[in-house]
Amino acid sequence: MAGWDRISLLLSLETNLLVMEDPKCETSRSYLHFGNVSFKYPNGKEVLHKVSFDLERGKTYAFVGPTGGGKTTTASLIARLYDATRGAILLDGKDIRSYKPEERTRKIGFILQEPFLFSGTVRDNILYGNMEYKNFSNIQLSEAISEAGLESLLARFDQGLDTKVQTTGDGISLGQKQLIAFMRAVLRKPELLILDEATANIDTVTEQLLDSILKKLPVSTTRVIIAHRLNTIENADEIFFVNTGKVIPAGSFNDAINLLLHGKVES
Repeated sequence: MAGWDRISLLLSLETNLLVMEDPKCETSRSYLHFGNVSFKYPNGKEVLHKVSFDLERGKTYAFVGPTGGGKTTTASLIARLYDATRGAILLDGKDIRSYKPEERTRKIGFILQEPFLFSGTVRDNILYGNMEYKNFSNIQLSEAISEAGLESLLARFDQGLDTKVQTTGDGISLGQKQLIAFMRAVLRKPELLILDEATANIDTVTEQLLDSILKKLPVSTTRVIIAHRLNTIENADEIFFVNTGKVIPAGSFNDAINLLLHGKVES
């Protein structure tokens, strides 16, 4: 009975991320716009302070900085996993709070360092929330996977699409869990794809393979890469340093290296 009370409490919870009318208080021509955004967790200190930046459609951006600097918080705000304490976040010209959850999640894909999987099979997990392929047969799905360049990733699983998956991750490695999350996100063909240390538990050869798959996404796809190390984001169009509540634009990879060498930003 005590266990059921806790379950009932969880089932009765309602989201506090309510859909709001677009206030039209700010406009932007960029695909994603942060306007004087500040954020702090409940009863915590401010993580971001009056941050402003713009992301253009079809470009690759990297956010780097030390642990605890605010990289994942910034990514979470981009995906509206939280609402900003102050300021405005615009997605494709609209206040991000004005999108219905299903509409927003069609636009944004998010691959976490430690992805959440569901009990079932690889097929169940990569099709979760993907209405386009919901009724595909295994043959049709395999063809779609091949077209997306993901067949080599699927080959890493002994029983392919029928490989069993447990919520606890028993039976598959953390690297394989990340591959499942990668396939799930890429098959959705999001307009904005966020990778939060998504290759942290993957070997260098596989990481290069994932990079080649990302290049097959539509040219209009905007990519956001969260990383600790500069060597993982050499091909980014623009790099941002995130630390002590600030998001500082650093330009290209070479520009970022120069800033570090001259001590103008903290590594």
